[in-house]
Amino acid sequence: MANIAQIFREMRTTPSALKFFPVIFVLSFALAVTSCQKTAIQYGQQYIDNGITNIILVDSITPTVSTIYKDSVFTSQTGTLLVGSYADAYLGKTSSNAYLQLAPPTLADLLNNAQYDSLVLLMKTSGSYYGDTTLPISISVNQLTQELKLAENQFSFSNIASFPVSSTPLGTKSFILRPLNHDSANIKLSDAKGLELYNLIKTKSDILKDKAVFTDYFKGLNISASSNGNVYGFRDSVVMRLYYHQTDLALQNKYFDFAFDNASLQFNHIAADRSGTPLAGLNTLNNELPSTAAGNTGYLQSATGIYLKISFPTIRKLLERTDFIKIIRAQLVVRPLLNSFNGLYPLPPVLVGAQTDGANEPGASISSVSNGSAVTETGDLFIDNVYGLNTSYSYDVTNYLQQQISISTVNKNGLLLIPASDTRFSALNRLVIGDAQNLKNKLQLNLYYVSVNK
Repeated sequence: MANIAQIFREMRTTPSALKFFPVIFVLSFALAVTSCQKTAIQYGQQYIDNGITNIILVDSITPTVSTIYKDSVFTSQTGTLLVGSYADAYLGKTSSNAYLQLAPPTLADLLNNAQYDSLVLLMKTSGSYYGDTTLPISISVNQLTQELKLAENQFSFSNIASFPVSSTPLGTKSFILRPLNHDSANIKLSDAKGLELYNLIKTKSDILKDKAVFTDYFKGLNISASSNGNVYGFRDSVVMRLYYHQTDLALQNKYFDFAFDNASLQFNHIAADRSGTPLAGLNTLNNELPSTAAGNTGYLQSATGIYLKISFPTIRKLLERTDFIKIIRAQLVVRPLLNSFNGLYPLPPVLVGAQTDGANEPGASISSVSNGSAVTETGDLFIDNVYGLNTSYSYDVTNYLQQQISISTVNKNGLLLIPASDTRFSALNRLVIGDAQNLKNKLQLNLYYVSVNK
């Protein structure tokens, strides 16, 4: 006799085969096996009755999509300096520059014949980028004129924070960088500043013996770029290196390092101009845009405060079905809009589904059960490199919808699709999706429930 649990497993592993069936597709055990007794289904719980037990697939529960705007997000302590700017047809113009502090070097004795050579800022790409990496980027280094300090009861800097900088750069240089090769971007800085620092080293100035005193003297650096085609991520292990040479028995080429210091004060100032895009009307007073007001489209770019929310307001319609017993599986398939991503604008590799409510703040991540353990749902991104049609993120939302269907009060809950917390604000990767009515690529919810016909 056929096993209905096995039928369900096969149905689950070949969801694409079901999309051509009617909206409500019934697998009836009584029809599949005509000469056997009624059999209960074991799927997490035993269901026993005197009728016919079915598994029903419903794809008419329509999720809603909206774009959430946050006026500020925390961009400090990310481990990445974001530098550059680009223009995007979907999200407008975005630019970023980085702020950081340096520590004084460890002092050492110099020979009388020691001579200053140069002052260079050393940076290495982190591997992240956004935009056209075949275009050059011109990076400028400016000294801060105000020390980086958090206000009282402030614990982090946001993307809208900024500090004044000197009008004249310490150094500027143009590059064509290959971020996937982790290229370095080394910029020669002002010799006037280099000699000034060298003389402090040579005399073992008290300025270099106390970090607080040094920070008051050299308040930090701002790193920006004048390009309009790309943004690069750089590791926060930035070093300002002072080269010198001296002769003992032989020529000695040496250096002193002013190393990156105080990660809690490093942050990225990220500015976005959304004019001319569907998101132009988003602001602090109007901070949620339904997809129906944006061409049936939703947007995500967490580092600029753009979140994507997916809700299930009609889930309780299932309770109106007289045969409904319990949701046993629900899969949410999120497809990027066709032609909205490519090598210049890569998709976020990981997107967790964070539970939220009407306040639209990220909460606990949804999870599924695998081998008896809870596993965080991260989207399991699949890239269709041939046609792009099947590129998608997929989420097991079974547990989540089992909880939501039991809520009888006004429900503004939903899922925010956002990168994991350790990468959420350190890259500009973005996602553009269509809702369930979008003709280019649709959001899809496949939901299975146990049905008992009495």
